[in-house]
Amino acid sequence: MTALAPPVRQSLRRAACTVAAILALLALYAGWSGNFGRFGSPVPPVPAPGLALRDDLGRAFDPATLHGRATLVYFGYVRCPDVCPTVLAALEPLFARLGPDAARTGVLFVTLDPTHDTPAVLHAFLSHFQPTPTGLTGRPAEMARAARAWGIGWTGTDGHINHNSVLTLVGPDGRMRARYGMTQLNDPASMAADIHAALSP
Repeated sequence: MTALAPPVRQSLRRAACTVAAILALLALYAGWSGNFGRFGSPVPPVPAPGLALRDDLGRAFDPATLHGRATLVYFGYVRCPDVCPTVLAALEPLFARLGPDAARTGVLFVTLDPTHDTPAVLHAFLSHFQPTPTGLTGRPAEMARAARAWGIGWTGTDGHINHNSVLTLVGPDGRMRARYGMTQLNDPASMAADIHAALSP
């Protein structure tokens, strides 16, 4: 049997390692989505990107406050004429179905229009909704990085912003669990079941 040249052996070893890594990731993802995926669109259970921003009271936001809680994260903006307020209004019937788990679930509203959406503007806007989300803002470059890290696409400026409307569920372990579009928001009972599952030991 002819021995393989060293470069060929190295290439085969690298290819084998790559395939093994891909298979391991697929197994992890398949196992997670099989155990959790009930209603929301499944996402890889990776740690949620950081949000080193300011809240709607002007304080530095501490992500550690989310530990042990389920969190729904939404990117939008105050002057959004329809989609953003519709999403926020849909959270009230959802939380009504959570029972005791409502106290262990939070909502973050991350602005895509930081020039206009100061902490005070965010606070006044979000106070009209129940549950009242925590608003997050920062410098334009910070907000752009945050949106990209969370997979949010947007275009436009000066109060006329087109963006994909996605609500992301983060589990108490800080890992992303599922995403919900506008159609899924019409089924608060199924969304509540996902949150109950995320909070279960």
